[in-house]
Amino acid sequence: MKTSNITQTSILDNLDTTIMPKQVQELIELLGVNEAYEFICQFGGQVKYIAKSPQRTSLKTVIKPENLAVLCAHFGGITLEVPKREHFDRQIRNLQIKQASVDGASRSELALKYNLSIRQIGNIKNK
Repeated sequence: MKTSNITQTSILDNLDTTIMPKQVQELIELLGVNEAYEFICQFGGQVKYIAKSPQRTSLKTVIKPENLAVLCAHFGGITLEVPKREHFDRQIRNLQIKQASVDGASRSELALKYNLSIRQIGNIKNK
């Protein structure tokens, strides 16, 4: 399977969520990996107040109603520090590096493409 044929959804489904921070794991557990990724992409690094009622929050214009209901039920009445998306991005990059390596790309090509050292590429491939 070529990297270009791998969809974002299938990449997200292949992430090892057990090595992500606890708060990211909690969001994934509540919303699912794809919806958690979208939420974190949109609000990562920000502090958001989660209302107790989905009707009483400005988030209702940007989050699907079913996801907002879950967030309100779980985090309602508190301020949530939304984690940055770098936890996802690093794993996505590493999966892409591994796939490109399987497809025949050299470590030096991958190092140039991803702005990493050859040693880092080797470490990623061996994980």
